[in-house]
Amino acid sequence: MLDQTLASFDYTGADLPEEITLESDRPVVDYFRKFPGLDASARYNNDGFWSLPIPVMNSIDVAESDVVFYDLQGYERLREFLLGQGIEHVLLCGYATDMCVCSTAAGYQNLRKDFNVFVVGDATQATFPSNRTAAYATNQALSYAALNQLITQVSWIRELDGADAPE
Repeated sequence: MLDQTLASFDYTGADLPEEITLESDRPVVDYFRKFPGLDASARYNNDGFWSLPIPVMNSIDVAESDVVFYDLQGYERLREFLLGQGIEHVLLCGYATDMCVCSTAAGYQNLRKDFNVFVVGDATQATFPSNRTAAYATNQALSYAALNQLITQVSWIRELDGADAPE
């Protein structure tokens, strides 16, 4: 059903403007006002894009008890859920280290207010159009995050057994 739903969606968004008239004495301000660099609206994603189900990779095991939060549900709802589960520590990884991992509802800028957050550096990836490879953008995003955030790596993480678990 997931494959059929995703395959039947029209992913065609609006064409990029062929011309932008800048009428201001501040052309950079005017340019980004008329053509924002990040427009997640239906204009370029097509109406209904953000209502599509989330495709999960086959390599990720998904359990019936797994929970998905959407950004629009807000940080407060996520926070209350995590606190209700007794969560104190968060290992944060994902795609778009410079955006999603940083500043969404589940990003470290929110989570660090209430939890011990560790960004798993080698389990993140940033993207930026002016870079030849994501490695440069990821390094930059992690370097920036490290100013106010603890960064770890996969090899440093281990499961606590009963003897190691905090009381």
